[in-house]
Amino acid sequence: MDFRMSFFQVALVIALLFFSALGVQAESSRVGALSKSEVLDTAERWASVVGQADIAGLNELLHTDYIHVHATALVESKAKFIEALQIGARKYDPIKIEESNVRIFGDSAVVTGKFVLKATTRDRVIEGINRFALFVVSTPNGLRIANFQATAIPQAK
Repeated sequence: MDFRMSFFQVALVIALLFFSALGVQAESSRVGALSKSEVLDTAERWASVVGQADIAGLNELLHTDYIHVHATALVESKAKFIEALQIGARKYDPIKIEESNVRIFGDSAVVTGKFVLKATTRDRVIEGINRFALFVVSTPNGLRIANFQATAIPQAK
C-alpha cells in the first residue's frame, strides 16, 4: 500500500482540522456564555416589568413565542398576557422572587423559585404563594423570557 498524499490532500486535511477546531472553539465559547447572575437579573427584570405593567418592557423582554401558564391553568400567548395588563383586566402587586435557583443549559436557562402573588383580575383579588419556572433563552437581541409557569402552593387551613 502506498500512503503518500498529494500536496492538495495534505492541505485539505489541514484545512478540515483547522476549521473543525474553530467550530469546537466557537461552540465552547457559546456554551456556558450565560452567567447565573445575568439570568437571575433577567428573571428579576421580568418580575419588575410584570409588577409595574410596563408594556414596553414586556414587549422587549418577552420572546416572540412567549407562553404564560398561570397557577389557575390559564394559558396565554405573549399578546394575550400583555393585553390583559394593558387594558387593566389584570394587575399585579410588585413581585419579589424568593428561593431562586438557576440552571444553565447552553444558550438557555431555567429559573425556579417562589413568589407571593397578589393580583387583581376583573375586580377579584387573588392571593397566594406560587412556585414558578421561567425559561430564559439567549437571542441575538439579548436574553428573553420564552416561558413562564406558576403552580399554587396549597395553604394550610
